Amino acid sequence: MSYSLLAILLLVVGLVLLVAEVFIPSGGVILVLALASIAGSLGCGWLAWMPGRPLAFWSLVGALGILGPATLITAFRFWPETAIGKRALLEGPAPEDVIPFERQASRHESLVGRVGRTVTVLNPAGMAVIDGSRVHCQSEGMIIAEGTPVRVVAARHNNVTVREHMAAVETTSLPSAASAAAEQASEEPGTAGGAGPDLDFPLG
Repeated sequence: MSYSLLAILLLVVGLVLLVAEVFIPSGGVILVLALASIAGSLGCGWLAWMPGRPLAFWSLVGALGILGPATLITAFRFWPETAIGKRALLEGPAPEDVIPFERQASRHESLVGRVGRTVTVLNPAGMAVIDGSRVHCQSEGMIIAEGTPVRVVAARHNNVTVREHMAAVETTSLPSAASAAAEQASEEPGTAGGAGPDLDFPLG
């Protein structure tokens, strides 16, 4: 076998081994064999065509410079579609898997400013009923008792942050304070609606 034919044959073998290295995990053994074949191809080409036919030798070098990267690019293009590539690469979520989370995040953002009531203790996370729906939420680090009015102050993605709604607490306490004041006034003597002091004096 002539050196010229051996140079072309070793070049083809080297390119095939490069493709095999991409698809078959070998710990670098196939890559070493591919590089050895390419080096042997260049060596045989030098012995066959130098110095008498330098154009043929440099044509071999040019073909290696073009076919080598093209072979690797093509191999890596189809590698993710193989069984090994699918196991090695994590595929991104499908659009139908992402849409429900986007809808839930949008719904949570629409709850900002709404008022609800806790149905569990927030320590600091728990459940609250807001706009008639149970929502998993968290406080700003404070423990909030069950049944406490809360207001949504922030919503980021799936995290809903609430704060105790003080306006509802104050509104609830005002009637109680007014009732206590009225009861105290009715019990005091000499007030309107109450019995006055006994002014009867014995005669004679």
